[in-house]
Amino acid sequence: MDGCLVTYEIVYVDDGSTDATFECLGALKKRFANIRIISFRRNRGQSTALYAGFKAARGGWIITLDADLQNPPEEIPKLLAFYTQFDCITGVRQKRNDALMRKIDSRIAFFFRKAVLGDTTRDVGCSLRLFRRDIIDAIPFFRNFHRFFPFLVHLSGFSVKEVPVAHDKRIAGVSKYGTWKRLQEGLADLQGVAWLKKRLITYEVNYED
Repeated sequence: MDGCLVTYEIVYVDDGSTDATFECLGALKKRFANIRIISFRRNRGQSTALYAGFKAARGGWIITLDADLQNPPEEIPKLLAFYTQFDCITGVRQKRNDALMRKIDSRIAFFFRKAVLGDTTRDVGCSLRLFRRDIIDAIPFFRNFHRFFPFLVHLSGFSVKEVPVAHDKRIAGVSKYGTWKRLQEGLADLQGVAWLKKRLITYEVNYED
């Protein structure tokens, strides 16, 4: 980030970790003044952790990144290259370093999202995203919203750009999502978002005085 020539802060969200995460973050904060820490009392899940980070962020733009480092932070400049042209820039993982079943799950999910919602986002599972902060005041939030984030952003009238990014092997943490759980929750979420698509209030202001 220092090489990007921008003023920034880093908000770490510790989702109720039971290892030494909080202690490590505390040590980092002593070294870097622009680090902030949010630590949950117990695990609340990815969507809640993201939402807490969104609300705490003080900058005009927000970048999201998982702690497993499958999306290298060095890819951030690829997204920043488009921030003057689009409201939300989301990564598309190239040469995914995931198990075959994870890739198959993603293809199935893409088929259903496209069929039910008309959502053509190629990679909703990529955690590397850059977007304007005012977007969080315009879209609805719910558990598992992160799986539909680019679609919700587009649905709310913002522009979205997909950018190819690198994808490395997982070096930390363990995935909490099994195929059956992902399928069950995914279908329920899809039904809810389909309802929301029909009922969401959107408008464009032509004149205001």
